[in-house]
Amino acid sequence: MFWGVSPALDLQEEYLKHGDKRAYELNFLVIGGCDARHLLKTLAQAYRTERRYMNLFVVDGCPELIARQLLIMSLALERTTRVGLLEKSRRLMEVYGNILLRPETSRYLIAKARQLISMITNPDYMNCLLPCISLEQMKYRERDYIENLLNFWTTGNTNQFNACELWEHRVRHNLGVRYDTRFGVYDWDYHMRLKELASQICYPEYKHFREHGIAFTWLETEVCRPNVSLAAGVYQCGERYLHRGYLGDMVTSPFIAYGLDCEEKDMLKSDHGVNYKRSTDVSERNVMRMLYELENRQKFEPESMNLEKDKNLGMVVLNKIDAKISERGPEAPMVLREDRDTYINVDYGKVHFLSLSALDHYPHKPQFQGLFHGVFVGNNMIGRVKPSVWSMTRDDAVVIMESRKYMVELKRDDIQAFGDQIQQMATAAQCEIINKNFDPQKDDFAKFLIKRRSWSSDISS
Repeated sequence: MFWGVSPALDLQEEYLKHGDKRAYELNFLVIGGCDARHLLKTLAQAYRTERRYMNLFVVDGCPELIARQLLIMSLALERTTRVGLLEKSRRLMEVYGNILLRPETSRYLIAKARQLISMITNPDYMNCLLPCISLEQMKYRERDYIENLLNFWTTGNTNQFNACELWEHRVRHNLGVRYDTRFGVYDWDYHMRLKELASQICYPEYKHFREHGIAFTWLETEVCRPNVSLAAGVYQCGERYLHRGYLGDMVTSPFIAYGLDCEEKDMLKSDHGVNYKRSTDVSERNVMRMLYELENRQKFEPESMNLEKDKNLGMVVLNKIDAKISERGPEAPMVLREDRDTYINVDYGKVHFLSLSALDHYPHKPQFQGLFHGVFVGNNMIGRVKPSVWSMTRDDAVVIMESRKYMVELKRDDIQAFGDQIQQMATAAQCEIINKNFDPQKDDFAKFLIKRRSWSSDISS
């Protein structure tokens, strides 16, 4: 929950490897993407191929995930005229993967929540500022819940979400009698499982995430305000809000989406198994590239950006970084620009957020029959995909199913069993596997190609 457990994908690139390269419009369905990583990368890298219009339809397991994706996308689509590319990238990474934020990021989150409330309650206003995002196909009750959730986000300065206590409570609950030896648990999970799968992640940053819930850190920053966007089960009780606390991942970490690989291979150098750069640094470079390409629609050249190259923090041992909520009073509110020049004009694609019930109802709507060129299915949503869903795909559609490779809390047999479940599901849908040597313990995804066939038997089932 809150972030995916696989690297970000360019869905257009995945389809064009096997599909119709002459298509002038592409439609993709993302089921259980969790964190908008595939949406942003697909839109950011669209300029690398022939211009096509793309519709990205998103279904997720709960409204909290939709609200977070709406927040992250609106942040990513802001122009860099108000804030520099580096600051914008770090702001996105903080909101994405840290349970504590810098004060200025917290102020930004509160201001952004107020702006998003105006957007979801006024579709015309949203269409004016962010025409590339649509919530119109979501149910009213889900939009009302998201509005209530955003109202809770505006309380970020009041400590109604005590992130540090909630994280420690979850750690104690999950580890039980092993809590007093928790650093040994972290060490075992990292060296016996995660290092083999994601060697770019450094142990100090992984341990810091496991202990405090803070994945991304920088030497010149201090985090001390709660990231209220990570709250789940929020409902209002009088003037206060009640919630179920933090229910997200505490083991795998947010480094997987952007922090494992990089186009600049010098970022991946290591010496005797010790990385020069942390996964945090690799994530920062990848997020900067993505945001730059999204806005400028041209290749990102790090040499021309005067980026810091001398800090090899993967090779040093940092002192313990404090992680606690500040006791200071509320900071001054931040005011965001609200005009047509605030956001990037994405005139080559649109993101449509759907209700979870769309998986049951949309396969029976004529306009969705044979619509999608590609479908991504997250590991947490495999069980929600019925055979009728495949009637919405084209005959040459690419289906990408996420494995549980990086979920280190699972046993290897469980990961293998889940891979077998994916294979059975694809066989039932009459798919042809693309990566024929798919190994759920080594591969991030299982990729399939839809064959030509009659859908009548599938729909009736």
